[in-house]
Amino acid sequence: MTIQELRGRLDRVDGVRSSLVSRKAILEQDVAVIKSELDLLAKTSAVLKHILDIMVKDEISKMAGLVTYGLKSIFDDQDLTFLPNITKKGEKLHVELVTKNGTVECGFGSMGGSVAVIESFLLRVICMMKMKQARLLLLDETFASVGERYIPATSRLINELARKLSLDVLLVTHQKEFQSDANAIYLVKDMASGLAVEKLK
Repeated sequence: MTIQELRGRLDRVDGVRSSLVSRKAILEQDVAVIKSELDLLAKTSAVLKHILDIMVKDEISKMAGLVTYGLKSIFDDQDLTFLPNITKKGEKLHVELVTKNGTVECGFGSMGGSVAVIESFLLRVICMMKMKQARLLLLDETFASVGERYIPATSRLINELARKLSLDVLLVTHQKEFQSDANAIYLVKDMASGLAVEKLK
């Protein structure tokens, strides 16, 4: 084998190696985002359970209705219902958060990544409204694990909630499908001189 042929083989191997390294970095970033979202989901669940203990059943029903509406708006190929199971122990109401798909019931967050992320988002909106916090949501790659076919419906739901609840939503994402329902779009570029921001819409 000639030196030129060996160099050719080396270039091809080096190209494959670079591609694998790049893919590994992307997958590691995706894993980090999902872990962060699951951690936030667990914390939100703990806060929500405390709030639900002091809410009346009517308020719980309204909350379940909003989450169910969001799930059905996005996952139109499934029969999803957010169904808190309410029991009374002593003087306190206890609520177990359950997601139902047809006749199958699963614990909160056990229906899959896409469903868990949407539930987490909707529960954050509810917590924010109930606690009368500033109506500003900062979402950093929040919907990275949502299936591609559900992104357009997710985008429409965010826009609808923002309009109806007077919310300001700042979504940082690489998913371009969200652009169609955005009121403003900014492209952030990593330049040699630092970050540059360009307004696209």
